[in-house]
Amino acid sequence: MAQDLMKTISALQNAAVGNCKKRIADAALRAKGIIGSDPPDTETSEPCRKPLCGVTSILKRKHGL
Repeated sequence: MAQDLMKTISALQNAAVGNCKKRIADAALRAKGIIGSDPPDTETSEPCRKPLCGVTSILKRKHGL
């Protein structure tokens, strides 16, 4: 019985990790399409206030990660 529970837990863990990896890969692909596609912001004249164009910044801004 304990071995069955451990197998079930292991299968659920593997499925969860696989789903997370797939979501991260999908978000990375979407972010690659987003980088450089934003039109220049004409309202701000200071480049320091513009958010960075790194993958992490885009994921945080677009997906709340």
